[in-house]
Amino acid sequence: MVFMSPEPKPQFVTLPQWLHTVATYDVFPAFSARVRRTLYNPLGILILAAIAALLCGLVLHVQGLALFGGIVSVLGLGIVWPWLTVRAITGTLAFERPRVTEGETVGVELILHNRLWVPAWGLAVRGGLTADDHDVVAAISSTPARRKAVGRWLYTPACRGVYPRGTPRLTSGFPFGLWNPSRALTVEAPLIVWPKTFPVGPIPSFNGDHQIEGNVSRNKVGSTGDVLGVRPYRRGDSPRRIHWGQSAKHDRLIVCELQSNARPIIQLILDSDTHIHCGTGPESSWEWAIRIVASLAQGWLAAGAQVGLVWSAGEILPASGRSQLSRILDTLAGLPSTGNRPLGELLRCPSCHRFRDGLQVIVTTDRGHAHPACRACVAEHQRWVILISQGFAADEALIPDCPVCIEPWLRIDNPQEIPTKLRAGWREARHGS
Repeated sequence: MVFMSPEPKPQFVTLPQWLHTVATYDVFPAFSARVRRTLYNPLGILILAAIAALLCGLVLHVQGLALFGGIVSVLGLGIVWPWLTVRAITGTLAFERPRVTEGETVGVELILHNRLWVPAWGLAVRGGLTADDHDVVAAISSTPARRKAVGRWLYTPACRGVYPRGTPRLTSGFPFGLWNPSRALTVEAPLIVWPKTFPVGPIPSFNGDHQIEGNVSRNKVGSTGDVLGVRPYRRGDSPRRIHWGQSAKHDRLIVCELQSNARPIIQLILDSDTHIHCGTGPESSWEWAIRIVASLAQGWLAAGAQVGLVWSAGEILPASGRSQLSRILDTLAGLPSTGNRPLGELLRCPSCHRFRDGLQVIVTTDRGHAHPACRACVAEHQRWVILISQGFAADEALIPDCPVCIEPWLRIDNPQEIPTKLRAGWREARHGS
């Protein structure tokens, strides 16, 4: 037996509902928004009051003109005074240090020159260091007349970048707050905020032969370093490496096999495609991918390796030393959060495709990883760091679970486990190199 559900009754719109819909429908939303910004503030209200007083003075009684004159006087004082204050003051913004790391505190110095014969009150610095250009960065109660004033405060950037991100402006609304004219401040030098880094494990072993001589000991046969073992003599071996005790015991020449002192070459590849990253702000997968790349670069450069960086819009050739670390971190600090170059296209570019004898470390998400069952993670010269999108999304329900072909070298399920995975997430880090 099949039961048929009754059809729902049609919904009829009553006359009051229709009239309410017609009356509240916004035909010109852009114009309405502009009107609200203009009139829904003290300045707009006073302008309307002045117009009403003028009409009353012209039509009803002459006393309305007196009220009109009083309102116009308040408007003139509230507009001209802050405008003259801002025009007569010049300011310079300076940071005490040129570079800091996310979460570190840096001092900011503001120097103001007041050319007025009277003190200036009610000053504020807006924009440049905050997400919203209208937010107040610092408030200055007053500056003395015909003198220089210096103010200092502490600033802690929450995310990497080059600050100020916009133009910081000096504003004043004194005395009535009707209007806040502004003037751009001069910035002596930008503040470069490096991404936060974490300790990392040793460089993973790989079979690449593209290494240069250096002072980094590797568990690989070479001509210098500590003794790894012994082997029979081969023509061309140095007589100084002959182990005479073992040679006498075996009645043939035995030589010592030494450790190789070499610098491994590593290429870090950052997937900067915005379509594969999720989340917003400092906790997004894009920002955490940058922190992972910065941590690997800092740790392995300190271990003596040559490290380079490739992203969708450029490349830093592998090199070593403190200057290379500063170059990589400066680049990561200034990377924009826009890019549409897929990872497959990036790996096929000449910079990545021709890099075969070193180690490539690719940092991406499960949404940018190759398709399931492609076995893209098994290349000997590549190591994959894959961030799982669901752990970095603000709304996990909107991010589907993308399958990964095989277990990658490092799988990051959420930001909380990143410090642990970077310190002891692979075999050499768990058991020693």
